[in-house]
Amino acid sequence: MIKKLIVKNFVIIEDIELDFNSGMTVITGETGAGKSLIIDTINLLLGERADNDMIRDGATSSTIIGVFSSNDKINKLLEKFNIKILEDITIERIISNSKNQIKINGEAITLQYLKQISKLLADIHIQNDTIKLFNPDNYLELVDPKLDNKFDNLMNLYVKSLYDYNEAYKIYDKVLTGQKETLERLEFLEYEKDEIERLELYPNIDKELEEEIKKLENFDKISTNLNQAYSNLESNEFSALDNIYDAAKLIEKISAYDSRYSEFSEKLLDTYYISSEIKDEIAKEIKSLDYDEEELNIKQERLNDINKAKEKYKKSVIELIDYYKKISLDIEMVNNYDELLKEKKNELIKYHNVLKDNANALHEYRLKIASNMEKSIIKECQDLDLSNAIFKINLNIPDISDPFNKNVYLANGIDTCDFLVSFNKGESLKLLHKVASGGEASRIMLAFKSFFASKTDVSLMIFDEIDTGVSGITAKKIADKMYEISKKLQVICITHLPQVAAKGDYHKFIYKEEINDRTYTKVIDLDYDKRVEEIATMLSGDKLSLYAIEHAKELLNNK
Repeated sequence: MIKKLIVKNFVIIEDIELDFNSGMTVITGETGAGKSLIIDTINLLLGERADNDMIRDGATSSTIIGVFSSNDKINKLLEKFNIKILEDITIERIISNSKNQIKINGEAITLQYLKQISKLLADIHIQNDTIKLFNPDNYLELVDPKLDNKFDNLMNLYVKSLYDYNEAYKIYDKVLTGQKETLERLEFLEYEKDEIERLELYPNIDKELEEEIKKLENFDKISTNLNQAYSNLESNEFSALDNIYDAAKLIEKISAYDSRYSEFSEKLLDTYYISSEIKDEIAKEIKSLDYDEEELNIKQERLNDINKAKEKYKKSVIELIDYYKKISLDIEMVNNYDELLKEKKNELIKYHNVLKDNANALHEYRLKIASNMEKSIIKECQDLDLSNAIFKINLNIPDISDPFNKNVYLANGIDTCDFLVSFNKGESLKLLHKVASGGEASRIMLAFKSFFASKTDVSLMIFDEIDTGVSGITAKKIADKMYEISKKLQVICITHLPQVAAKGDYHKFIYKEEINDRTYTKVIDLDYDKRVEEIATMLSGDKLSLYAIEHAKELLNNK
């Protein structure tokens, strides 16, 4: 749940600080006062993208801070992202003309990390969300569970197999369609293949040749210095190394008198053994030294050929190797076309079989989700004055038997979704987006939200005018439903309905104030008397009547 919200220099909000409690908080106020701005700021804390237009005129930056309660799942994510764990989780967003910042518990994070964490914090319904019910393209998003490990695993398997299938399809399609074009270029491709093949390339060969050539070109210098170094370590009379060894042994004899002497002795012995090892390696290197002018010429010529190829093809060695593989495939497409086509076709079919199985598994799991959801949505609709409602989720899948028809595989599966409803007895099921009114769509959306409230790990649900288009007894039932949800998790709702406003445990009133030709959004917490006045105003308009006041008291006292 959200405990505190601090907003500075956001659109028409200069500086406000709001405290929130568990239960149901309602927000009311005149149109344009900034009610939805409060939701916008919370949305930003949950990962929405920021825009510099959000900064209040005259300010250089906007700051939004939210303090949320944490839990074990959130703490595990914080630990994963190396963010310190505190009793609460504090999210801060700073929007500026130069650089936007996101911090959690004082530590900078990315927007992607914030979005992952926010999935465990809140679910927000904005005014445009209900419109989704009039667009079937959004239905699958409503059906798919937000936090379900089995579903996530099935989706991950599907996405991986779809990628493998698409890659196999690209190669198959290239072989299928590329033979004619390659045939015309065959002679030129074979020339390029032979030219690159003769270079016998492997990664970093140019760097190796440069190093070997440098050694051969400096043979005399290397030989002289190696021999002099060996001579310094091994004299004819008594070597420097023997002196170091004897010194170490002499100091070892007095190590019992001072711990530092023991340390001196050990370091001298280490020096002796390391130097002896180096001396032996130098001896081997001297024996292996062999200057061959012909070898130098061959290596120089080879490096020159490689550099010419790099310049000619405008490619690095690695890129030349990749290009060689590509043109080899192109040539094989012509010379062994039938065999290659058969091979790539079989690969495509193999990947398609895996994809088909994963797609069907995802579809079957969605059917189970849809079946459970149908029953729950019907029950929720009955609570929302849609007592005769019948709700059906149709998950339609295409024929996926043809491995060469890749268009049936979508990014999120093979399912397309229809919502069918009947609101009255005796009426047949019809497509929701064609028959639902605005008020009916609002109630069905609230039914979805109520269903999700029992399945989610979030502790906060926010509604921005989900009650649009309803009145009377239906308004009361919507209020009852939101209040019921607030028993499971914190609810914040913006409303124009007095029935909903009266249902809240807490009531915040938002209004605009003009000071020195500037507009300011203000927020106050209403006590009982002020709530009566506000709800009475919502009932009757600007002029308060005794009846409206009594009605407002009745709504508050009987919630």
